[in-house]
Amino acid sequence: MARAPAWRDTLPPRRYTAPAMNWVDGVVLAVLALSAVVALFRGLVQEVLGIGAWVGAAFAALALQPVLSPPLLEAVETPWIADAVALAGAFLVVLIFLKIAIAVIARRVQDSALGGTDRALGMVFGLARGAFLVVVAYILGGKVLPDSEKWPDPVREARSLPLVAEGARWLTERLPPDFQDRLLVPPPSMPTPGFNDLVRPPPRNRT
Repeated sequence: MARAPAWRDTLPPRRYTAPAMNWVDGVVLAVLALSAVVALFRGLVQEVLGIGAWVGAAFAALALQPVLSPPLLEAVETPWIADAVALAGAFLVVLIFLKIAIAVIARRVQDSALGGTDRALGMVFGLARGAFLVVVAYILGGKVLPDSEKWPDPVREARSLPLVAEGARWLTERLPPDFQDRLLVPPPSMPTPGFNDLVRPPPRNRT
């Protein structure tokens, strides 16, 4: 008596069109995950104010440099060294002060009823920051090597590459025209995948 075919044998073969995820996709996912996790623990308030601290310290250093350089010039007798020490010293002092103040503010927010919301929004901010870093890396790669056909095969074959290219194109289109001409966004070697292409298993050899 013939054996009835198993249910797996009756299924039609699936078609696989998307390439397998490789180590480049792993790096992209790792950047997104790491940025999201860090922002989750730090919270939105600390993340946003942290960026403001770096910007504020830079402006403060530029403002204080003319005041601090003359006294230092009497000690080092080299103008550019005096300017560099004045800039670096003012930047570090202001940055440390702002970081301490931000840590106190962020701790109070997380200990309040808004702590959960602050962490959740921080995770969203972290994902956006990670995506921004990946897109910037793609733009810089296009600046160094505009011909994407010469990129390493793992980069060209990454599933995430078309999505990153779309993000780079979206970002550059919102910059002033002068910057758009300087930032060439090379097209990916594959079309932009849909959701089903991203979650579909990699190709398999069928006999």
